[in-house]
Amino acid sequence: MTDSDRIRSIRRILVALDASSHSLAAVEAAVELAARLEAELSGLFVEDVELLRLAECPGARELLYPSATEAPLSRATMESRLRAQSEQARKALGAAAERLRVRWTFRTVRGPVTPAILAAATEADLLAMGTVGWSFGPLIRMGSTATGVLTSGVPVLLISEERLPHDVRLVVYYDGSAAARRSVMAAEQLAKPGTNGITVLLAAAKHERFSALRDEVTSLLKDKGIEVRYREVDPQDEMSLFHALKSEQPGSLVLGGRELLKKLRAMGPMQREIGMPLLLLDGPEPEAA
Repeated sequence: MTDSDRIRSIRRILVALDASSHSLAAVEAAVELAARLEAELSGLFVEDVELLRLAECPGARELLYPSATEAPLSRATMESRLRAQSEQARKALGAAAERLRVRWTFRTVRGPVTPAILAAATEADLLAMGTVGWSFGPLIRMGSTATGVLTSGVPVLLISEERLPHDVRLVVYYDGSAAARRSVMAAEQLAKPGTNGITVLLAAAKHERFSALRDEVTSLLKDKGIEVRYREVDPQDEMSLFHALKSEQPGSLVLGGRELLKKLRAMGPMQREIGMPLLLLDGPEPEAA
């Protein structure tokens, strides 16, 4: 399969739903992507068995909002809540998909959340999900589900915003690698009216290399009619990469592999200020050295 074929091969997008605002933002993004690629959507809601087990504990109670009063919690109550959330998620997916005339299905399963999502993702070409506080930083800030997804080999679209901006600019990190070429071709396929084009971060340690990298990208995007701008970054300079990504917000980062994630996580406290939608297309995350 060629690099340009990878994005076209996305024919089924799995959307992991939990009825939160971040999850519903993932629905909107996934529906728009499915419409662009003529793909089918498959919604998945997981009834978390851990929540059901907790509800069975003697003396289990819940804190009601906004009164902050306590009330008894039972398995029957939790099951009812989960059914209601599943129905809310199904309706949201259906409304968004039908608005853009995207084919869709929906199902609810019961089990541990992360394994259930990853198992279902093996039958899809891309997993879309929302995540609270997504950043490139410590894994604990993303939650166990997002952590499990990022350390798997599943192509994924992560959305952290409650609402994905329609004028989002696509951002590509380009160092001449095969993964970087995949990300350029993916961005080319996704660029459309309503976006602000593509920003290519040319990553090179030596100044003379920037020109060669730019020529490569220009060749890949030749005659595509896409507005492209370039920024030079030093891959060895954390501040250079940080300022480049920070200046592109609101933007959506498109990666053809997981190598850059390792670099970003090594940036320390700075990475907490970088939070943007992430489309991660290929390959497992590299193991820590």
